[in-house]
Amino acid sequence: MKRPSIHIPSESLTFPLRRAAEVWPEKTAVITPETGGQEFSYRWLAERSSLLAASLEKLGVNPGDRVGLWLKNSLEFILSIYGILKAGAVVVPISTHYGSREVSQQMQITEAKGLIAQAALLASNREVLPELQGLNFLAAAGEGESLPETVPFSSLLTGDSGPDRSIGIDPRETLAVLPFSSGTTGLPKGVMLTHANLLSNLFQVIQAHEVSESDLFINQLPFFHIYGMTVLMGAAIMAGATQVLASRFRPLEEFLNLFRTYRPTLFFTVPLILQEFCLDPQVPALDWSRLRYINTGGAPLSPEIQERFTRITGVPVMQGYGLTESSPTTHCSPLPAIKVGSIGLPLANTEDKIVDPETGAELPPRAVGELWIRGPQIMKGYYQDPEATANTLVSGWLRTGDLGYKDEEGYVFIVDRLKELIKCKGCQVAPAEIEHILIAHPEVQDAAVIGEAHVRFGEVPVAYVVLRPGAACSAEALIEYAARGLAKYKRLSRVVFTDTIPHSPSGKILRRLLKSGRTLA
Repeated sequence: MKRPSIHIPSESLTFPLRRAAEVWPEKTAVITPETGGQEFSYRWLAERSSLLAASLEKLGVNPGDRVGLWLKNSLEFILSIYGILKAGAVVVPISTHYGSREVSQQMQITEAKGLIAQAALLASNREVLPELQGLNFLAAAGEGESLPETVPFSSLLTGDSGPDRSIGIDPRETLAVLPFSSGTTGLPKGVMLTHANLLSNLFQVIQAHEVSESDLFINQLPFFHIYGMTVLMGAAIMAGATQVLASRFRPLEEFLNLFRTYRPTLFFTVPLILQEFCLDPQVPALDWSRLRYINTGGAPLSPEIQERFTRITGVPVMQGYGLTESSPTTHCSPLPAIKVGSIGLPLANTEDKIVDPETGAELPPRAVGELWIRGPQIMKGYYQDPEATANTLVSGWLRTGDLGYKDEEGYVFIVDRLKELIKCKGCQVAPAEIEHILIAHPEVQDAAVIGEAHVRFGEVPVAYVVLRPGAACSAEALIEYAARGLAKYKRLSRVVFTDTIPHSPSGKILRRLLKSGRTLA
């Protein structure tokens, strides 16, 4: 079964909002329960994002400049992404889980001109403020302490609107968003996603998921992650649908109240949340009749959880697949033909193949190899890293680093990973990032980080450490040392002291020799 090809217009990523404001100007685009259930129309979004674009221009933001976005799911996030794009600039999304070390590194690598941040995040990460002094501006949004270094976000929504500088660009060459990913290995790298990459994926997602203006989303997955930005926020605007914003899913009782109140027709989520739904006693009693299906992504979905939720609620569950490097979606199941355990078929205009990772030769059905993908949603490359780009993009094909196979109908099943990334709570943890921190400790001689299976979080990072002669550092002290300035999901679960770390002749850590195979509870 192959999806029909679709025509992608030569437009910028602001096209979906411009079209929605013309076709459905007074329709409710966004509902914000966390601020009293306010509703905002498509016309309002379009007008306010244009005001923001004009304000950014006055602050010295020029076409091609990078602007950091360190916000939780909110109206301000949606306005910011379209305002930055309309200013002709590039969005640099930053995880709200990040600490000061990661934020300053991402801003420095991208040479960002400004940062729009959650006021509460700035207040709780004051140590990052001196490193942001060289910016043209630092805007603070939402509730929180007002810092003298910042300008209020609300002040950027005043004045006159200017032209949309994203109109008339070459969408295939012009960057729109610069998220960070660790790829298949190594430290986080900027992923160059063009306007054409992201707009193509929106058209593909709308077709594959059959999204329309009559749909209502509950959007909880973080918009700073490419899954939340494209498949949740972007797809809702692309279709002219309504999205209900949520910035958290705990307490679960409050989150489930959103389903009672708004009765969504679509819910895109991750396996961890679906697993919690399956264990909550309220779920069987809820009215799920309006929910057409649930799509999970970001991490492998257990077939048992996939089947259990459908047994409890009657709602079909499909598993999608994608990477930051592919904007992100490349595969999902056709709605009437879901296969449990499969990520489904390639989206429209997308090719896939299973290859021998050593030779690159394409393999027959049922043979396990590396999944390669080609399509208009595949990134331009890694920012200022031609070597990593050349290792990941081969003649237009994206090497995913995931091992899988196809069945006779072309459905893909992922079975393992070639890549070294640890997937904790659906988020990427690059072993090299934590290893570099550990090796900087004065009492550490060598270190290696691997992922170990965890019943709730998928995987957790575990460090194997060789101490210098005579050192007496404790495991607890090293865990605290490595955690400083990093996201909480990157916190080491444990430290194992060892006499040696296995390395290949070229010096690469042989992580497979450290795998214990046991599951942590």
